[in-house]
Amino acid sequence: MSTEKTYEMLWDCKYCGATRLLGLTHRHCPNCGAPQDATSRYFPPDDERVAVEDHQYAGADLKCPSCGEANGVRSKHCRNCGGPLEGATSVAARADQVHAAGQFAGDSRAAAVTELGGAPRPEPAPASPTPKPGRGWLGWLAGCGCLTAVVGVVALIAVFVFWKREASLQVTGHSWERTITIERLGKATETAWCDSPPTGGRELSRRRQERSTRKVADGEECKTRKKDQGDGTFKETQECQPKYRSEPVLDDRCTYEVMKWSTARTEEARGASLADAPRWPTATITRPGQREGCERTGPRQETYTVRLEEGGSSTEHTCALAESRWASMKVGSRWKARVHKLTGSLDCSALTPAP
Repeated sequence: MSTEKTYEMLWDCKYCGATRLLGLTHRHCPNCGAPQDATSRYFPPDDERVAVEDHQYAGADLKCPSCGEANGVRSKHCRNCGGPLEGATSVAARADQVHAAGQFAGDSRAAAVTELGGAPRPEPAPASPTPKPGRGWLGWLAGCGCLTAVVGVVALIAVFVFWKREASLQVTGHSWERTITIERLGKATETAWCDSPPTGGRELSRRRQERSTRKVADGEECKTRKKDQGDGTFKETQECQPKYRSEPVLDDRCTYEVMKWSTARTEEARGASLADAPRWPTATITRPGQREGCERTGPRQETYTVRLEEGGSSTEHTCALAESRWASMKVGSRWKARVHKLTGSLDCSALTPAP
């Protein structure tokens, strides 16, 4: 939604110093008669606006190619020098000014001249980046936007990932472990939205809880836009859009009693050498079935670990490997791999037999 009103721009005479002249009414300075400079038009403060009644806007003024005088868009010849206006270009217009709240404090001839190609105004010095409390050194680096800092962080990560040294290793031992989980069917509690209960669940309780949110109209957000029309007037538009707030949507959340399989115990089998062949532990089921208290076998897991000693030191490394690769690495066999310099950890994926 928008509402529009038209007002006169202001301008200052650069010849006699007269100020706050009307952009549409005073095409020449009423004090000295000098022609209006279109590049000096500026927006008035709200308390000095002069409304233009029944203004018929035809377009931006034309700039005389001979003397630079601003003429109405319907003019054929310059009112100052009489030169033809055929092919003349429109005068430059100020950029829109937008205010979301309160009043405009006004404008100035200097700002207008600068914006339309005059001498630039000095820019304020940028504020020094200040680290936000609680963010630490990484937060400060991100906030400062410094290319050097970013490169430094990338370099540190690269060093951490890629800085490794060659190591000669000898296999000193093996171990393995296999486990079977035993599950028991029993009562448990679960929560769910009351319109989507778990299968076979018995409701124990319910309570109201936020399930989602929805947008609710909450008035309007308005801003005022001043648009230079280029003919000595500006159009002021009040632009409003609906504003929304987030409102919780409540629903019933229920607690249910359900029958559920859960871990009762874990059966384990271990070995400490290649001679002790890997095997699965005995899974004893005391009560098979599908009733409360019944048991079943659950997930199985297996781990095969080889120990390696680094040549020239007593440093020992361990690697968890697939069973076939683990079994192929005999005690006393020699291998090569890479070790992270910062962490001292062995890159197990890079193990290769030593020549």
